[in-house]
Amino acid sequence: MSLRNSLALLFLCLTALPLGATDIVWPTTMDRALIRTPQEYLQPTVSGKMESALFGMVREEGKRFHEGIDIRPAKTNADGEALDLVLAAMDGQVAYLNANVNGPYGRYVVLHHTAAEIPVYTLYAHLAKIEPTLKTAQPIRRGTVIGLMGRTSAGVSPITKDRSHLHFEVGLMLSTGFNRWYAAQPENKQSPNLHGLYNGQNLIGMDPLLILGQPKVDILAALRSQPTALTVGLRTNKMPDFVQNYPALMRGDASRAAGWYVEFSWQGMPIRWTALDAKSPQLPAGRWRLLEIDQTQRTRLIQRKMLGADGRTPGELLTQNLEVLLSTAR
Repeated sequence: MSLRNSLALLFLCLTALPLGATDIVWPTTMDRALIRTPQEYLQPTVSGKMESALFGMVREEGKRFHEGIDIRPAKTNADGEALDLVLAAMDGQVAYLNANVNGPYGRYVVLHHTAAEIPVYTLYAHLAKIEPTLKTAQPIRRGTVIGLMGRTSAGVSPITKDRSHLHFEVGLMLSTGFNRWYAAQPENKQSPNLHGLYNGQNLIGMDPLLILGQPKVDILAALRSQPTALTVGLRTNKMPDFVQNYPALMRGDASRAAGWYVEFSWQGMPIRWTALDAKSPQLPAGRWRLLEIDQTQRTRLIQRKMLGADGRTPGELLTQNLEVLLSTAR
């Protein structure tokens, strides 16, 4: 997303007030009323390019995906360390607490928002500290302090204090069968799954600016606003647990389904599932088949590895996501 589009989206969010939607707060103690330009809330990477703080293929000249947005601190102490508190963006429950600096996200918290129009997760990473009173499964109100903004990370490049920030993302979980799928992959034998279902490979995010900046938002409508980039036909008589967990994304009669027509966003989120009967021409002969590609999104699909380099065949990420999605439907 460009800076101009980012600002336009934030302005629309600040002025739109849907009724009967989920209440949202800005996830830090920064005063959002003072935000006039993206530069006032974004923290770029060492490249200095403001786009690098946004969601999408915004890093390393479009070669690296960023699954959230990076929010800079509004206040720092005399040593230059961030002082901003990190807040729960919506009402929900504490789903996961990672107090150890054992991955690129450093210390992070995941919240689950079951009362929203669709039960999304939100993730808050690089925390200096996690609020010590937080416990897994406890209810949490929007605006509750969950930690202190920081720069923790076990990534290749350390985050310097002048780039302290909150990495914030929002999205869906692919499958509760992820742990079993992960353990079955030969390449993972020497890499234990430290985060269980909250491993990043099992979480698929959408642009946080679809929901941030407005006091109320219909999160399901925001998710559905993402355009379809490609479609896949699946053959399975057993319903994938993704459909059970997110029934609002389903169409048709699941009780008679011999498979599914699945629409994916460019970044790999399954945004619509249509039940297919046994006579549907979209039902593949094998386990799954790539059906259609939006050619206007082809470049991003290749960059994201949803498509292969030829732009016609399934890419590494699409193949992996489908394997995870089908892990409970075998």
